[in-house]
Amino acid sequence: MNLLQHISDDNAWMRRYADSIGWDELAKYYDKVWLMLYDMRPGYVFRVLDEVHPKNYDLFMKCVGAAIEELAAYGIHSYYIEEQGTVILRR
Repeated sequence: MNLLQHISDDNAWMRRYADSIGWDELAKYYDKVWLMLYDMRPGYVFRVLDEVHPKNYDLFMKCVGAAIEELAAYGIHSYYIEEQGTVILRR
């Protein structure tokens, strides 16, 4: 399964999701993903297929892409998405 296809090159997806689930719900979900990534310790492996419900793969991966970009803006560059997007690793 290739989850990398769900990562977006821009943030246009946010408007579509906000129109669908509302800005508050989108912000809550994004914040949970951002905090999960931020709290990951070096060497931790997050297995998407084990932790995320299949109906949320698209939103989760879009949030992961945006959150990793935001974390990079803060100088945190230690995240790697591997195995076709099914594993997120912090080094």
